[in-house]
Amino acid sequence: MAESVLIATKYSITVCCAVALVENLLVIAVFAGTKKLRIKYYAFVFNLALADLMYAVLGIAIPWIRLFILDGLYATSYTVSILTIFCAAINRYLALSIMPPARYDSLVTKYRLIGVCVLLWCFALAYGLLTYLVASPTFEVFDAITSLGYSMVVFIVWVITALAYFLAFRKIKQYTPPLASTAGISANMERDQTRVRQTRRLLILFVLILVTAFFSWMPYGILSLIAYFNPYLYYDRTYVALFWVGTLLYTLSTVINPLLYWWRLDGFKEGFYALFCRCVIKAEPRETEVERSENENTVADTGV
Repeated sequence: MAESVLIATKYSITVCCAVALVENLLVIAVFAGTKKLRIKYYAFVFNLALADLMYAVLGIAIPWIRLFILDGLYATSYTVSILTIFCAAINRYLALSIMPPARYDSLVTKYRLIGVCVLLWCFALAYGLLTYLVASPTFEVFDAITSLGYSMVVFIVWVITALAYFLAFRKIKQYTPPLASTAGISANMERDQTRVRQTRRLLILFVLILVTAFFSWMPYGILSLIAYFNPYLYYDRTYVALFWVGTLLYTLSTVINPLLYWWRLDGFKEGFYALFCRCVIKAEPRETEVERSENENTVADTGV
């Protein structure tokens, strides 16, 4: 029974990763081909799509080909996705805390955000390759890093990320038109309401991504911790089958994320139809941006 579940789960992972591969390729194509989306507002969304794409590519082969280099790159991809969601939370909080928006704009530039994304990849790559190529021969050290250390660190990161989003939502409640009318910003009620709506929509998008990632990763993390305190489970076929089921659940997040972009990301549907169907869907009234001069910025222009 356990063997049948194991084989079925591995095939399911391969199928899910194939679907995620296609979806995230489409996401990257839409971002690359849509000028409206090529702003720093969506830098972390694009980075998350890249991480999910790498995870999907490797996930097709991982169930059937076990090489330490592939495992290291596999760990790199989901480490980047976790850290990207975390950085997006911190950045959203800063975008709502640093006032006026022009000050935030001068501190958090496009190139600095790109630099942060590059650093995330370098850190994750160093962790993945050093862990799976250097520490893997020593099982006790390898198990302590991947099962105990990694699981605990990821859980702590999730908690801090959730706290950052909670604080960001508290901030946005204070971000009302009277408070937004500081020096250098036009006291335009409609524009300020648009700023609040855009920020709230992006926050909701990343909260949905966070919840999806957390609940899809949690079974995998719990199983890793259980195995660390009871190493004999690694030789139990039932546990191995459950471990791969946990991997399958986490793989589902890479399939769900592009659907969340389609549902919640302003301009994504329009960009997709314009790129692949050569037609543009009119934006809903709630998504219509307020006209502004070249010197006026909404949160969509200044934040991520």
